[in-house]
Amino acid sequence: MSLEELRRLVDEVDGEILRLLRRRVELARSIAELKRRLNMPLVDPAREAAILARVEEWSRGHGLDVELALTAFKAVIGLCKRAQRGLEVAFLGPRGSFSEEAALKAFLSEGATFKPVSTIRGVFEVVERGAADYGVVPIENSLEGSVGETIDLLAETELKVCGEVEVRVSLSLIAGPGTRLEDVHTVLSHPHALGQCRSFLRAVLRGVKVRACSSTAEAVRRAVRSRGVAAIGSRLAAAMYGGEVLVEGVEDLKDNYTRFLVIGREGVERGVGRKTSLIFRLPNTPGSLHRALSPFAARGINLTCITSRPIRGRPWEYMFYVELEGGGDGRCEEALRELEGVALQVKVLGSYGRLG
Repeated sequence: MSLEELRRLVDEVDGEILRLLRRRVELARSIAELKRRLNMPLVDPAREAAILARVEEWSRGHGLDVELALTAFKAVIGLCKRAQRGLEVAFLGPRGSFSEEAALKAFLSEGATFKPVSTIRGVFEVVERGAADYGVVPIENSLEGSVGETIDLLAETELKVCGEVEVRVSLSLIAGPGTRLEDVHTVLSHPHALGQCRSFLRAVLRGVKVRACSSTAEAVRRAVRSRGVAAIGSRLAAAMYGGEVLVEGVEDLKDNYTRFLVIGREGVERGVGRKTSLIFRLPNTPGSLHRALSPFAARGINLTCITSRPIRGRPWEYMFYVELEGGGDGRCEEALRELEGVALQVKVLGSYGRLG
């Protein structure tokens, strides 16, 4: 049999696999609809374990590599579970936060459902265990700088960067319906937001009490329930919690933006444009950082972000988080190979584009 004939047979088998996979997904959706009507949980770990045990037994009896078969069927089960529940995106909550605004900007057109999570680490954990397809976490604010916790978790976990979203941080003074500006005696917000509105607070609300909250969204949620209390937060939070905007644009500097990263279990590039994120660790020797960055300069590759982070458990040792323009082409691959020759460790987090 010729090579072309063998390839034709492979194509036929591939087509049959795809037809069966489509049928498997259709059945999974039908099962999900029935479970919803019966008020049953969508996920059944015992059933999944039984399927995998059957796959293992069948593979051993037919001379098929067991690990290969189990890996393939785990992927099929994951695909069916995603089809049952739809695309799920976790974000740093609560609802009404700028992180939710970023998640909506990135995924609303895809009909995703959104899941608030109380901490950045929690977002990573939810995505890692497959309870969400993607997570949206802050990486840098144009006034406050990089978000160290996000960088640390990118170094710790195996999650990939799949995209980025930029959100303009526009802050409003928000209170419950019917509240007048002269009624306000207390202002709530996150410390960063309060710091970004110092001039407004001094000029317009001199003498009012200022109290810190865990987030701007939580501040709005509490303010709309309390007489004489206002919050500094987003218009999204005002709409979500039934608040009224008393004054819009209360931030001191209007060019205030936060960048968010979309993280996922697989490095599926999303969005337009092309950037690459990586983390590397260097020996503590003179000129090591210069030698690490020279391969990119020599090839005309622009580095848009360079941040150092202390390595936990190793006092006075640092890792570097870098974002560069481009990725996947010959120049970048060459520069990365040269970096690997001088660094103690290099971890490429993903190549991606801008969403929204």
